[in-house]
Amino acid sequence: MKTEKAANFAMYLAGMAFNLALMALVGYLAITGFNRGYAFGGEFAGYMVAVGEDYEVEFYIPHDTPAMEIAQRLEDEEIIHNSLLFMLEIFLRGATNDFEAGTFTLNRNMNNVEINRALRARERAVAQSYTIRIPEGWTIRDMAEYFEYREFFPAEEFIHVAQYGHFSFTFLLDISTDHPNRLEGFLFPDTYQIPVNPRPGDIITRMLRNFELRFTDEFYDRAYDMNLTLHEVITMASIVESETRLASERPLVSQVIHRRIAQNMHLGMDSTVKYGMDDPPLRLLNVHTAVDSPWNTYTRRGLPIGPISNPGVAAIEAVLWPSETTYLYFVLRDPETGAHHFTHTYAEHNAAIARYAHLWRVD
Repeated sequence: MKTEKAANFAMYLAGMAFNLALMALVGYLAITGFNRGYAFGGEFAGYMVAVGEDYEVEFYIPHDTPAMEIAQRLEDEEIIHNSLLFMLEIFLRGATNDFEAGTFTLNRNMNNVEINRALRARERAVAQSYTIRIPEGWTIRDMAEYFEYREFFPAEEFIHVAQYGHFSFTFLLDISTDHPNRLEGFLFPDTYQIPVNPRPGDIITRMLRNFELRFTDEFYDRAYDMNLTLHEVITMASIVESETRLASERPLVSQVIHRRIAQNMHLGMDSTVKYGMDDPPLRLLNVHTAVDSPWNTYTRRGLPIGPISNPGVAAIEAVLWPSETTYLYFVLRDPETGAHHFTHTYAEHNAAIARYAHLWRVD
């Protein structure tokens, strides 16, 4: 009997030992699997999203910016491929809210581990940068030639990226890459700090984001009340910007455009014709105003097919809040200041042309 009890006790101990060993093995495998999975997840999220191009970019983080917003901006500026994978890497490392505010130097060949460390660095390196000033009324071609002059990159490279590059902004969703000069009007004129060795996409993204900020909800609401699309507003604003350089005249020119469209008249704006020409003359002749072009508002009624320049806020406001006058025509009366003479009737317009024509004569 005692022998049997001893045998049972021994089997019990052996069973306990086996269970403990099994539990230890399972625990070891679980911990090993977790560690390997963590390492793999971190490596996957850390390396798969890197763009891989070897050049530096400047990245600014305002105070109290949520991690998801930072991740989305990193994706928008093409520093990473995927913001969700970037957030996964942050989650795996258990840190989502300790990014430093400030300006950081990042390289597009950095992986997520390196980016996270850089954005949490207590002593950050501020990127060397250039200052560029883009005036109101410049076209994409003007910008491209300026960037080539500054020796940033060839003009045609900028034009190509503006036409075919991918930019994640909702206001561009309805503008196809088949549309001529599709970003014209949306590259907001302003002063910018850009990184050393910039690429066209760096500058374009900054300008588009600036447009997104400057075209406020108030502007959208006003455009809706006027039954105007965003594209129509910017097209009209670009004409206002190109037709006058005087702040006092912008609402007047805007009002002329609105009234002509309402009366189904040709806009007859010289600036639209010139935009469609490779080498426009200083003064248009009748032969120029008859040219077949989708921007020729002498031969086509309504607005041209798109903006003809990149307008500033003042021109946009002039379109949304035009003057309450009843003018239908204007002619240049002072080439020095750019001032115009506005009239109500065609007869008055012809009289103004006869009065000021000698000022525009090009010998």
